[in-house]
Amino acid sequence: MFKKKRRRSREYKNNSQVIDIEKARQERKRKRDEAANKKNKSKKTKHIVTERQAGKKARRRWVYFLVALFILAIIGASVFNIVNLKLTEARTLEEQRVLLNQKARLELVYSEINSPEYIEQQARQQLKMIKPEEILYVLPEKKDHATEGGIVPN
Repeated sequence: MFKKKRRRSREYKNNSQVIDIEKARQERKRKRDEAANKKNKSKKTKHIVTERQAGKKARRRWVYFLVALFILAIIGASVFNIVNLKLTEARTLEEQRVLLNQKARLELVYSEINSPEYIEQQARQQLKMIKPEEILYVLPEKKDHATEGGIVPN
């Protein structure tokens, strides 16, 4: 797979040639310049995207999109819960206010019910009770005498 790089010392040891130092320096300089030019050209030219890289980019975008969508869904659900709880709180406070008013009204009625005057009034009206030495007169309820006998007035 990978070639084992030969070390310079072994390379020179095994090679019995005489090396011109000046020529080797020029060759190294030329290679460095070519590499630098190649690097500069690649920066200036537009980067060519392969099909595999485009696929990776598309998948990465989808993953980012799904993560963002998931986060937005969580935020939306939280906002919905908060709004729903606020509405429930408002309804509950209104119901509490109504119940407190009803409680105050019923406590007033209860305090009146326990009074002797109220008890006496109810005994007279509903049970037709009287005190000793009082006379009770029961009068018939008023009815239309004309319609009672089946006679219709002209």
